[in-house]
Amino acid sequence: MNINNFPTPIREKSLDFPCNYYYHDKTSHFFIVPFHYHPEQQFVRVLKGSINIIANANNLTLNEGDCALITSNTVHCCQPCTEDTVFDALTFNLRELFDLSSSHFNLVKMLVTHQVEVKGIFTKESDPEIVSLFTELFTLAQSTKFGDTLILVGKMLEIFGKAVKETDCKMPERDEANRLYRYLSKTNAIFRFIFDHYKTEITLTDMAACVELSEKYFCKFFKELTDYRPMEYLNKFRVDVAAISLTTTNNTINEVARDSGFKDPCYFTKLFKRFKGQSPREFRENHPNRIL
Repeated sequence: MNINNFPTPIREKSLDFPCNYYYHDKTSHFFIVPFHYHPEQQFVRVLKGSINIIANANNLTLNEGDCALITSNTVHCCQPCTEDTVFDALTFNLRELFDLSSSHFNLVKMLVTHQVEVKGIFTKESDPEIVSLFTELFTLAQSTKFGDTLILVGKMLEIFGKAVKETDCKMPERDEANRLYRYLSKTNAIFRFIFDHYKTEITLTDMAACVELSEKYFCKFFKELTDYRPMEYLNKFRVDVAAISLTTTNNTINEVARDSGFKDPCYFTKLFKRFKGQSPREFRENHPNRIL
């Protein structure tokens, strides 16, 4: 990820505080959070309005009171749906917080290695107890009282514990879990590769090579994963990046096209209309959350 193109936390990770805390509203420089990835896990909470999160190839919509878990190394962005939207986020690294070699934290290790999969969205309608725990967690994240950091870490464990106990978590058999972990590693690797190189020319061969698959098997793997052909998804991702640029910069349409990996502005406009339903200019002029 490019740390120069990512929000600065309101409260930063330190020896006494194991997380980064971010707050976003219309006055924030990063009201629209661009695509990025990081090795930490992340909790996101909507305080007002709603947001759309693109996480790898998944589109998630969170409404007021909803919370989400974004797993490590997932390429994602956050886009508010209304001008009065307010949301915050907490990033943390379970590998750093707990000694995963210890049997005491075996369940934490299973979460990190995806031997246990919890769902990604928690709503106030379907998961009121877990959402209430999120409220307590985020309150603790803003506290500087002595001892609250320990309570915060405990609250994280309580959230994961409730999610494992009370939601439809998946617990595959060991062989299946190992396969899933390898599968997820390849999944995150390809999305990170696309994010890291979308401004340059990327071929099908390049993408297949980054996850050490043949082109034929890679195309099948990617279509099952995203419902898109690899090159089609690459263009969609470039359009999604361009859409954020259109609402967060004063760059010309041609500059946005170039910076998003398109050499031909006309081809860019054609694809933008296909994926967004309007031209780049119309999208910029009509977008309710343009922050300039």
